[in-house]
Amino acid sequence: MPRETDDYISLPTYQKHWIHTRPYGHDIVIWCDTGKITIKCIWPDKRRDNHGRVEKKKSSRKTFK
Repeated sequence: MPRETDDYISLPTYQKHWIHTRPYGHDIVIWCDTGKITIKCIWPDKRRDNHGRVEKKKSSRKTFK
């Protein structure tokens, strides 16, 4: 369901940021004078294969006949 408002975070002591590719999506790391913040962006329906390519998650359900 879409949200009606956006959220904003103010970081007045921001210094630098990094974006790391992960099997589940991305990590955004923000470095401030007061500490480090990590935001985990997790795909609900995708993952990375062993070669780093994005693919749809395979269902973990097994079909029994």
